[in-house]
Amino acid sequence: LSHSDNNPQTLDSIVKSFNAPPPPPIIPHSELARKRRQKRSDKTRCLQKLMPWDKKMDMATMLQEAYKYIRFLQAQVSILQSMPITSSFVSTTQHLNNASFEVDFAGLERLNRQQLLQVLINSPMAQTMLCSQGLCVFATEQLVSLNKAKERKTMLQQFLFGN
Repeated sequence: LSHSDNNPQTLDSIVKSFNAPPPPPIIPHSELARKRRQKRSDKTRCLQKLMPWDKKMDMATMLQEAYKYIRFLQAQVSILQSMPITSSFVSTTQHLNNASFEVDFAGLERLNRQQLLQVLINSPMAQTMLCSQGLCVFATEQLVSLNKAKERKTMLQQFLFGN
């Protein structure tokens, strides 16, 4: 070997002649794992902020509750999309106001159906209560229609099967 073989100028010129890109920086596995954990933690915090409750939960419970809440919201959206805009029925608050006992609805009795739905949908407390009990908001017309369909189905089954 000659002295010129160890010359850094010669080695640099050889590397440059191959136009090799510089090697990517080596990131230790612990650093990559820390970044993954941080990213997951950030996304979990964002998801927690979207939920209507303010409870502290472990990640598994929080993800399970988020799944249930998403299913609830999907069902509620489906129902609201098929809900009639106007009602031919007297509202429950009007029935309660006409009753002989005193009830304070904090002005909600003056709202029309759309306004009342807006209040209900925008209330985290109402959403939490409905979701935790597995309930959705239905219009009276929707319930009447469902009951009629159920009655027709029962009558058809009795006619066909003689039960």
